[in-house]
Amino acid sequence: MQTTTSSQSAVKRVRRQKFALASRRGYTMSEIIIVIVVLGLLAAIAVPIYNNVRNSGADNVKIKNADTLNQLMTTIHNGGVDTTAWTDGAAAIAALRGGVSIPSANPAAAAQQIVLEKDVNPLAYKYTPGTKTTAPIFEPLLDQPTVRP
Repeated sequence: MQTTTSSQSAVKRVRRQKFALASRRGYTMSEIIIVIVVLGLLAAIAVPIYNNVRNSGADNVKIKNADTLNQLMTTIHNGGVDTTAWTDGAAAIAALRGGVSIPSANPAAAAQQIVLEKDVNPLAYKYTPGTKTTAPIFEPLLDQPTVRP
């Protein structure tokens, strides 16, 4: 008789567990709110970090592009090309994209062609026009996240 009582109590226990699991079909409101709060905190931490990394990457590209532009401008200026006609950065970059010919010191040699192969945004740089004795200078405008290089 004892085995039937113990087996009956085991059956009742299993039925109670099944009923308890079957009656709980979803999450409680407090569990959902906790998940939403945790996701909000993670987003509040991650978004500014992502923006800082993105902006510092853009600043690094601006610095490298400015170095490239300044090297090209120095080469062109030292080659005897008149750079005073380029009054703004957009005109200088447009001229570089189209190609600038540097005359050769040797009349028998061909002129050297300087071409900017990158697509550079002129608004990302401060342009200082050159004079007869100095080459034009491009300075990167850093910490301006809305101006892409």
